[in-house]
Amino acid sequence: MRFHLRVSTRFFASPEEVWALKTDPDRLRDEFRPWLHLSVSDPTGLADALQGGGLPRTLQARIGMVLPWPIEVTECVRGEHFTDRSPGNVIFDHWVHRHEVQVASDAVRYMDAVTFSSQWGPPHLVARMVERLFVHRHRRAARDMQTDQKATAVSMLRELLDVQSDGTEGFM
Repeated sequence: MRFHLRVSTRFFASPEEVWALKTDPDRLRDEFRPWLHLSVSDPTGLADALQGGGLPRTLQARIGMVLPWPIEVTECVRGEHFTDRSPGNVIFDHWVHRHEVQVASDAVRYMDAVTFSSQWGPPHLVARMVERLFVHRHRRAARDMQTDQKATAVSMLRELLDVQSDGTEGFM
């Protein structure tokens, strides 16, 4: 089963401040704690990729001390969005993660949009765990910058139908 998760937060900050918050390797690592310890072997390479340099860029990360997590930054428009995927990780057989900074008239909306399918455990349970982790991530980021409390860590999780012949995916 494949799932699509969207989690967003409205920040009362400039797009540049939100982009800096969401692309700093140290802050990214901190957003998942204490539930997940994520380390990147080349933080400078990640920072360069997230500024749009030398794409696609493949990096190695670890979850905890053991689980390898390959990260391939495939697309980056500095200040607007970037996409990473994780081919060949041991937990998910499909993982594509788009990070978006969307400017509104009175705030900046940051959204994580993740499409994934799990190789482990009951799919719906794993999907809910991923959702909880991303909600936690958004709440941790809200500690660093003022947000609209009613629009902090808003999540939507959907099961996807089969991929259509034109490559689009349907929601269930």
